[in-house]
Amino acid sequence: MATSQPYYTLAEGVPLPRNDTIQQLSTGSGGGHVLLTSTQLLENLAHFSRERISERMVHAKASDARGYYEVTDNISDITDADFLNGIGKKSEVLMRISTVGPERGSADTVRDFRGFAVKFKTNEGNQDFIFNNQVQS
Repeated sequence: MATSQPYYTLAEGVPLPRNDTIQQLSTGSGGGHVLLTSTQLLENLAHFSRERISERMVHAKASDARGYYEVTDNISDITDADFLNGIGKKSEVLMRISTVGPERGSADTVRDFRGFAVKFKTNEGNQDFIFNNQVQS
């Protein structure tokens, strides 16, 4: 059966004419209270992430640098990583230096874990190195 209109279903296959309707208690004109018996509404809500949104993401206070790493010496005797073997090979590099814990707007001089990460983009995929300094002095 060919139809030009989209065909919507619930998770168990029940067909719906539209995917943007909800059940409401009418209070006259202008809608009303949404009912939690609306299967379609509950399925739509289930597709959203329900995790807690924190004040800020970890490592939100950071600086980064981009560039290239070029092999200048033969080290094939100590590694078999393709991007490190062969003088003159270049790989794109991204480096991030950041604080880990304090909230946004805090001073950069506060004692805190510090971290940095280096990402090499190679023809074999990404090679990531991640480091955290946990020494509080």
